[in-house]
Amino acid sequence: MVLILIKQIVVMLAMMSIGVVLFKIGQIDEKGVAQLSNLALYVATPCVVIRSLAIPFDAAQLQSGLIVMLFFAIIFVASVVVGRFGCGKADHIGTFAVVFSNTGFVGIPLIQGILGDEYVFFVTMTMVVGTITFWTYGVLLMSGDKNEVSVKKILTNPNLIAVVVGIILFFFVDQLPYIPQQVLNAMANLNTGLGMIILGATLGASNIGLMVTDTRLYKAIALRLVAVPLVCIPILMFMPAPYEVRMVLMIAAAAPAASATSMLALKYGGDYSYGTGLAIGTTIISMVTMPLVLALAMQVL
Repeated sequence: MVLILIKQIVVMLAMMSIGVVLFKIGQIDEKGVAQLSNLALYVATPCVVIRSLAIPFDAAQLQSGLIVMLFFAIIFVASVVVGRFGCGKADHIGTFAVVFSNTGFVGIPLIQGILGDEYVFFVTMTMVVGTITFWTYGVLLMSGDKNEVSVKKILTNPNLIAVVVGIILFFFVDQLPYIPQQVLNAMANLNTGLGMIILGATLGASNIGLMVTDTRLYKAIALRLVAVPLVCIPILMFMPAPYEVRMVLMIAAAAPAASATSMLALKYGGDYSYGTGLAIGTTIISMVTMPLVLALAMQVL
């Protein structure tokens, strides 16, 4: 599995490099990156979620999915503790990066490549917990204002809507008709390429020299990519689920910081350069740390 992981990371790096080149030669600008992000957020990733759930009902799989949600919630709490104590109460952006990982753009492609499409079902279960915690704790952490926490934003999040649609299909539809299935497949297949091009273009637009001089960056990166996965390993040892399902949560835990780290920092008047540095820095360094921490997890889970 480690060799498959390394190959998949190399593929993702190659796709990221395309995004860097496209930005550097002027074929994508910052407006284009924002538009591609919207395409991924509102079309590709929701289609991945719906496709993973649009399968014949299986009671055992549903039970495993609920267990995944429970243990993901436990991992979330553990990540909050690591972030708050590691980064300190004043570093809200660093704490956010430690707590929220980039499951959509990085985790899903890796899980598809390493474990197979059928395991995206379990990633979808984590998105239910992730969406709720993002729009509550995450927004409160970055804004410092309880009024910014909105039930409407949780309920209208495209990924949560996709989960609801997918669950309806899971319970009531054995197989989608040919045309909707093909459209769903085509749109879902955009997710990996779009995600990597967006990350690459963001890297191309970033001031690397300015970011690497921020010493806060290194602590938060180490906490996100090393401390959180290591804390998760003993938690997952108690998870009553097959090895592959536990590895889904390990991949999510070892993924780089959410790309929203930079966007929310900008939105709420935080240090945008620091937030961008965390999103980009964890993405680059995770290409080294993920094989190491996942290889360790494979030995004990």
